[in-house]
Amino acid sequence: MKERDDVPEPQILIRDPAEPQLMTASGLEQLHAKRASAATPMERLRIDNAIAAAVVVEPPLDTSIVAFGATVRVNGAAAQERKYTIVGTDEADVGSGRVSVHSPLADALMGARVGDRVRWSRPAGDRTLTILEVRYR
Repeated sequence: MKERDDVPEPQILIRDPAEPQLMTASGLEQLHAKRASAATPMERLRIDNAIAAAVVVEPPLDTSIVAFGATVRVNGAAAQERKYTIVGTDEADVGSGRVSVHSPLADALMGARVGDRVRWSRPAGDRTLTILEVRYR
C-alpha cells in the first residue's frame, strides 16, 4: 500500500520520566506489586520510572472537602448513587470509578463538601451532582 505524501507523520509523545506524577498511596503500592511481577526487563524499567516519578499526595487536613485521593459518593451521575475516587493520571480507571484529577468530573467535585450540588460539564450534556459522602483511605 502506498503512503500518501501529504499526510503528516504521527506525533509520538514521550513523557519525561523525571516529571512528577501525582499518585495516591494505594497507587504507589500497586506499582510496587506490579514491579515484583514484571515479566520483562523493559516492563520493570517502565515501572521503575513511574515509581521514581511518583509523588504521593496526602489527604488534606480538612477531610470534609473533596481533594486528591477522596472517594466521593454522589447522586445524579446515573440512575443510582455512584462512587468516584480522584486519583493521578496513571491510576485512572473509569470502569472502576477511579477518575483522573485532570478530568472534568474531578474538576466539578474538587473543593465540594457533603450536601453541595456541583455541575459536571460533559460532552453528552451537563449533570448536577449532589455530594452524599466524602472519605479518604
